[in-house]
Amino acid sequence: MGAPGPATRLLPPLVLALAGVARGTFTVVAWPRVAVVAFGGSVTVNCSRSACPGDNATLGLETPLPATPGAGGAPLAKLPAPERVPVEPRPCHLLRPAAVTPRPTPAPASSSTLPERVELEPVPALAVGDSRNLTCHVLEVAPVRNLTVTLRRGAETLRTESFGDAEGSASVAVSHLLTVTRGDHGQDVTCHAELSLRPHGPLFARAAVPVTLSVFALPEPPQLQAPAILEAGTVANASCRITGAFPAGDIRVTAALDQEPLNVTATVAGDTVTASTELSPRSPGPRELSCTAAVATVARTARRQLHVYHLPEIPASGCPGNRTWVRGTREALSCRATGNPAPTVVCGRDGVAVASAEPEPVTRSRAGTYLCNATNALGTRSRRVTVRVECEWHRGRRRGAAGSPSVAAEVTGRPLCPPKMSPRCPRRGVRHGGSGWRGSGGSWSVAPTGTPGPARAVPATVAPATVAPTTAAPTTAGSPRGRVVTRADGGRYVCRATNRHGVAVRSVVVTVEYQPSLGERGCPERRRWLEGTPAELGCAATGNPPPRVTCAKLGDGRDPANATELGGSQDPPQATPNVTRAHAGTYQCRATNAHGSAVRNVTVAVEYGPAGVTLRVLPSANVTRGSGFTVDCGAEGVPAPTYTWALPPAPNLRLAADNRSVTVTGATTANRGVYTCTASNRHGRRAGERRGAGGR
Repeated sequence: MGAPGPATRLLPPLVLALAGVARGTFTVVAWPRVAVVAFGGSVTVNCSRSACPGDNATLGLETPLPATPGAGGAPLAKLPAPERVPVEPRPCHLLRPAAVTPRPTPAPASSSTLPERVELEPVPALAVGDSRNLTCHVLEVAPVRNLTVTLRRGAETLRTESFGDAEGSASVAVSHLLTVTRGDHGQDVTCHAELSLRPHGPLFARAAVPVTLSVFALPEPPQLQAPAILEAGTVANASCRITGAFPAGDIRVTAALDQEPLNVTATVAGDTVTASTELSPRSPGPRELSCTAAVATVARTARRQLHVYHLPEIPASGCPGNRTWVRGTREALSCRATGNPAPTVVCGRDGVAVASAEPEPVTRSRAGTYLCNATNALGTRSRRVTVRVECEWHRGRRRGAAGSPSVAAEVTGRPLCPPKMSPRCPRRGVRHGGSGWRGSGGSWSVAPTGTPGPARAVPATVAPATVAPTTAAPTTAGSPRGRVVTRADGGRYVCRATNRHGVAVRSVVVTVEYQPSLGERGCPERRRWLEGTPAELGCAATGNPPPRVTCAKLGDGRDPANATELGGSQDPPQATPNVTRAHAGTYQCRATNAHGSAVRNVTVAVEYGPAGVTLRVLPSANVTRGSGFTVDCGAEGVPAPTYTWALPPAPNLRLAADNRSVTVTGATTANRGVYTCTASNRHGRRAGERRGAGGR
């Protein structure tokens, strides 16, 4: 007998022993010719021979495996297959007389084990361009040389591997290095293991549970847009834009103001995700706005520092509007204001600032009306403060010489410092701001008349009726002294002259006239107009008599002193034109009355919504496959517009930093389509489009 063939390498050959004496030739046959049995199973082997001369030959069966002989010692045995233990083959031998020539038939047997498990290693979410080994494990299979393992992505075969002449039972692993693209997202990876025992046995197949690929892209951090300066208590909009995101619908966007979550509304357009939110900070100070975009295991965050301000406020508790001081004490004209940045407070009277930090002696000259301004970077708030100076109370009467009128020292009901008046006491008087009490109507000293006549000039008392002067410098008839008239001196006065025979009373109305003034409150120096709305450049001036105000644009060849356009108090009023862009510029407003004029320049900025959206394809609208081109978008508008795009979905698009252009590199047919650019500002939006040819 020769050596066993390849099919008999897992189980040792059966050794057939023939004993006896025979003449001639006979054949020994084993059945089945090839036995296939699973590990741990058993197979029945039948051994027979052909006719033997003399019929005196004995047929036997030898094997190193445990065997159960057939009934009556017949050449029939049941052989168990070893459990995953390969056995080296041994040569067969036959015991026979020299005259006998047997023709034995080998009875090879092989054992097999189906794969216990076929498993794919889990694959985490992968970024576009990342590489990852796809590994399939096949556990405990035999014979390994009959195993074929196939890895597939969808219907595409990635790798097929077999194991050649490998012996026995083993666990195997098959790997394939995959570099993922966007097209791999959602694809199933499968692994199939086939154990083929053909032609002597069946074909066994098992598959692993599929693994679904998750592919993402988040190449750029979010683009965060928000105003750098906000006023506390107001509402402003902020947006967060993520470009190149994939899959765009899976992007999670969150926003926070100083780690306090904000409500976010997200929209998706192609591979761009735009999230918007409202900002309404309640307290001033530096704040941090953050926007985070996350997909799979990756997150990118953009941050922006915001400065929340508060316009100045002058509360009544920190700056009382009416104050009464006692002459001879020390007082400070202090005002406390709130705001962020912290405002500075300056108080003044008649355009002259006064010290307000340190207490100073109280004199009659400090009585009056002051204007206190609190100013920071956002603006100014004002508050008027009226100071009254009290004199000491004097009760009783002092008598003069015999026959002379009494010297009045009585209090008329209010602790105000009474002025002294002269005999010239007209019922009505006009005083000009800045002039002395002695001007335009004489001094205000009083000498009473009567019988007996006074021996000398005697001062009289003056009690205020409806409006009293707050700084009354006393004078006497013998030595009148003048002082500067202020607007607070206007009002009704009661003049009382007294001697021992009675009292004379006269009511005097004082009107104070003064030249015009134009201030920020009534005539702001900076205006913003919206195109198409009525052009009204109103400026309110102070002055007595009420001034006439006219405004004209500088540089148009007109004399501002004679202008009557865009505002003022001309009578009858002219029809108001609508605002155009030509109205932008600097205007000079002039307030005039009988005592002079005041001039103030006002700068007008005209705002309008986006207009004239144009798209250009550079360097040329004729695009060939593989070339590059740029679509540039431009528009007019004040404030300057921002730009958004609606683009054909393609991976080779890149937006400029200011979003005004989109660049295509390596043009393909995917770049064909309509490129739409939308320009927006707070007054509206306007879109333009251009059809792209893509690669030809």
